[in-house]
Amino acid sequence: MRSMIVDKTVDRRLLRGFLLVLLIGGEILFGSLVAMMLEHTYLILGAAIGLVVVVATFIEPVFGLYIFVTTIFTEALLLLGSVSAARLVGFLVLGAWIARSLSNRHFKIIVPTQGWFAAMFIIWGLMSAMWAMDTRKLFTALLLLLQSMALYILVINLVNSTQRAQIILAIIVIVSLFLALLTIMRVLTGDLVEGRADLGQISVGDMNAQAAYFLPGATLLMILFSHNTHLVQKLFLLFGLSVVVLAILATSSRGAIVSLGIILILGTIIDCRMWQVALPMLLVGGIAMSFLPHTFVDRIVSIAAFSDRGAGRLDVWSVALQIIQAHPISGVGLDNFGRAFDRYLAETPGILSEVGRGMGSHNIFLNVQSELGVIGSVLFVVFIGMTVRNGLVAIMNLKRAGASHLTALATTAWLSLIGMLVMGLFIDLQYWKLFWLLMALPEVMRILSVESVRETALS
Repeated sequence: MRSMIVDKTVDRRLLRGFLLVLLIGGEILFGSLVAMMLEHTYLILGAAIGLVVVVATFIEPVFGLYIFVTTIFTEALLLLGSVSAARLVGFLVLGAWIARSLSNRHFKIIVPTQGWFAAMFIIWGLMSAMWAMDTRKLFTALLLLLQSMALYILVINLVNSTQRAQIILAIIVIVSLFLALLTIMRVLTGDLVEGRADLGQISVGDMNAQAAYFLPGATLLMILFSHNTHLVQKLFLLFGLSVVVLAILATSSRGAIVSLGIILILGTIIDCRMWQVALPMLLVGGIAMSFLPHTFVDRIVSIAAFSDRGAGRLDVWSVALQIIQAHPISGVGLDNFGRAFDRYLAETPGILSEVGRGMGSHNIFLNVQSELGVIGSVLFVVFIGMTVRNGLVAIMNLKRAGASHLTALATTAWLSLIGMLVMGLFIDLQYWKLFWLLMALPEVMRILSVESVRETALS
């Protein structure tokens, strides 16, 4: 019996070693081929990074996930030709995780109930190829959704402990602080685009998107500040929060400012200690008024007056409603909003602002309804609704269990998702990796909360 166990252990180690050698060999072959292509020598760096990622992920799969989360925030900086390092790292992490699981001769994937609705949403997007205006755009978008779904599954399966959830959130805060400092430096040096700080060459390539990427970091810093009682630590957290909030204000993203306000209001309802953040944030806002360009004040004032029609969003939404009216059931096909926009723009009455061709919908819900009709919208909304509900369940469970630290993490995950969904009312983000990461974290916290409640009951 003992010899059989030893034999199985040896077989498993041999299989694991074979798969690791195969992965490393593939990476070395790729690097060698790239080295012979002088016009693509920049990919040698990608091959080197990939080798590190493969080995790290194979040794401990969650290490690769940590690397991947870091690259999400700096996609424009880490471009390997026309492909982002984040996408390549994602593929490598997924492949190394599968190889590691197979080497252990068990491959169990946890997919929550709402995850199946996400899968059906993607399948419906594929089926829309039968009536889409442009199938080329559709398959590009479909690939992005499949990658996002893979990220969603990776996070839920690999972030299976409090420590791992802490590390993921810590990575988000650290990278956010780094980018926030760069943003403020650009303001101080006058490196602006139409009066707004722009990190397009470093981060996600859009000022509103950059502001949205700051929201999870700001949320965690707010919660940590409100929960901490040590004066020195509280001051340190306040400094970090001020930096991130100033960076959000420097982008002049009105959607992010609204999201930040909603995060603070809902956070105070869930945990009354978060009122402590209100005064510091008002002070930061006052400081921002003194050194940010006048365009910042103009954009803030326009929130109430809606003088610029939401930067033309009202007109874009009017066209979206025209598309929905014409294609209520099936939509116009995945990622075909821009094509439909050009077609229906002339048929939409009341357009007052100048809008370009091929515009995005600037609203994820209008986008999904326009492209995938009622069926796609129902699947998408159920996916989001169940996730939001599970995030609240996690918070309530952990409060009852008296797990204050885990409650803070669960609150951060839930509020970050709410803030991102509010941003989704103004920009298209259903293809963002960060959006799918934030959709996964509330489910992670729900699973951890069930385990915490069970442990409390047993004790």
